[in-house]
Amino acid sequence: MKNHIFSLVLLICFSGSIYSQDKESPWLFGVGINSINPDDFQKSGYKLPSLSLSRYIFNNFSLGVNYSNNDVEISNENLYYYSIDGIIKYSIPVDSKILGVKADPYLSAGYGLVNFGEGDVSFGSKNTSYGPSLGAGIDFQISKNIALNTGISYKSLDEKNAYSNLQHVVGIKFNFGKGDSDGDGVPDKKDHCPDHPGPIELNGCPDSDGDGIPDEKDQCPNSSGSISMNGCPDSDGDGISDINDLCPQKAGINGEACPDSDGDGLNDNLDNCPNEAGPKSNGGCKLADLDNDGIPNIDDKCPNESGSKEFNGCPRIPISISNYLNDYSEFFFDFDSYQLNESQKLNISNLSKMLMEYRHIKINIDGHASSEGESDYNMLLSNKRSTSIKNILVKDGVNNSRLELRAYGESNPNYANIPLSERKKNRRVIISVKMDL
Repeated sequence: MKNHIFSLVLLICFSGSIYSQDKESPWLFGVGINSINPDDFQKSGYKLPSLSLSRYIFNNFSLGVNYSNNDVEISNENLYYYSIDGIIKYSIPVDSKILGVKADPYLSAGYGLVNFGEGDVSFGSKNTSYGPSLGAGIDFQISKNIALNTGISYKSLDEKNAYSNLQHVVGIKFNFGKGDSDGDGVPDKKDHCPDHPGPIELNGCPDSDGDGIPDEKDQCPNSSGSISMNGCPDSDGDGISDINDLCPQKAGINGEACPDSDGDGLNDNLDNCPNEAGPKSNGGCKLADLDNDGIPNIDDKCPNESGSKEFNGCPRIPISISNYLNDYSEFFFDFDSYQLNESQKLNISNLSKMLMEYRHIKINIDGHASSEGESDYNMLLSNKRSTSIKNILVKDGVNNSRLELRAYGESNPNYANIPLSERKKNRRVIISVKMDL
């Protein structure tokens, strides 16, 4: 018994070197040890060999032949036993595992001869009987083409010198032969896709999309394409297959996969606003422009006031300066004086801040005098009055080139000479925006 088990272990160990076909290969060969239990409850030990050979037919059915021999003791008599049966087997289509190993159960039925005799006997011996058998078993798949097997069968015999018996078999099975796993007429050895049926002209591989390119070489097996595109379509005709095209429905130019629909230098696949031109720094979208003057806030010196590019987004005369001049365009002086009071100085400094913000603005500073005294003196006095205002603006940072100083003396009065309350209003400086740029 120990020798038989040792022999089976060796057979299993060396079986890994046997070349195996796919699981669907039609031929199945088995070898193992068997034990015989006659109906009188006497039994044999396990002994080699038990041999089987079968071929797959259809729908989980296979036909084959089994051979076993053993030594049995019946009524204290040692008998030599052998059996040969023709077998039809049905593999039960279930997906099950036992201890993590795939298990394939099956049922079998057969008919054959059994011999109980002494020593080697011939087939025509008087000890030879014939009868049916029924069996069941499980194949444990340990690799693609190798399985461990355990099975049991019952042989019904009613002839003289014959004993109905129960037979146990433990062994190993091998798949082999020129199989055609997918049934496409191309042998597995020549079939580039042995598990998927395909035409002979494509080496047994399918062509799911019917483009003449087998799925194994087709990058897009479910979408008809061309050989030049490795089986993939090019929907937009730009020379880049859809699978590699970031914009498969829009043709790019100059080798690009995507177009630049708005012409802003950013391709549509990278452009957050593909139909509206905008800078790359803003993702291809227009920059915010609160005053809608066409100059984005980031470049607009007057983002809340509509202007022009000429003045960096500001109007010719900003509202703040216009409002300022409505209130403080004239600065009045005391008789024979060009000194400014603190309130006037503060107002001029406020003008400096606005001029520093709106650097395109240039102003006229026009000095005047009343008619008392000599005209030459009054001209000089009006110049000093203009200069006193200009000096404050320059001190505050306004460039001298933006300030046009003019003196008119008493030659250009704006108020009547009498009464005095009117005449003294001519002692003034008028500030205005210079209109020529």
